[in-house]
Amino acid sequence: MPRLFSVFLLCMLAGPVVYGQNYLLLQRGANEKTRQVYEVGDELVYLQKGLDYYIRDHIREIHQDVLILDENVLSLQQIEAIDIRDKDERNRTLANISFLSMAAGGMLLLAGGINSLYAEGGLRYSTGTLSTAASLVGLGLVLQPLRYKRFKLKGRNKIQTILLEPSGDK
Repeated sequence: MPRLFSVFLLCMLAGPVVYGQNYLLLQRGANEKTRQVYEVGDELVYLQKGLDYYIRDHIREIHQDVLILDENVLSLQQIEAIDIRDKDERNRTLANISFLSMAAGGMLLLAGGINSLYAEGGLRYSTGTLSTAASLVGLGLVLQPLRYKRFKLKGRNKIQTILLEPSGDK
C-alpha cells in the first residue's frame, strides 16, 4: 500500500501535461446567449469571400487566425458568412414550436371531424373549429421562415478563436 501511494504521489508531482481544446466563437454584440461555439471535428458551412456558394467542411485544427479544415486552410478574414441552420439551438426550438402548432391544428380538425361524424352522422365543422385550426396551422407556417440561417461577419457580429494551450508547455 505505501508503494502504491508513493507511485501515485510521484505521478501527481511530475507535472502532467493537460491539453486543452481550441474553440471558434461566433457572437452577436455582447450578448452571450447568441454565442455559437465550434470545436475541432465540428462541421462548418461557410461562404468564402469572392465565392457565391457555401462550402461544407470539417474543422481539423484551430489556430489564432487560421482554421485548418479537411479540404482547405482558411484565414478568419476570408470568411464572409457562416450557415448556422443546424448549429443554432434556437432553430430547434422554433422548429418544435412550428411543428407543434401545425400538429395541434391538424388534431383539432381530426377531432372535430370525428366528433361530427359520431354526433351528426356527417362531416361538418363549426366556424370556430375551422378558424382556430386554420390559425394554428397558419402560425406554424409563419414561424418556419423565422429561423436563423446565416451569421454574416459585419456590424456587431464577430468571429474569434479561443486557444487553450497545454498547461505544461511554457
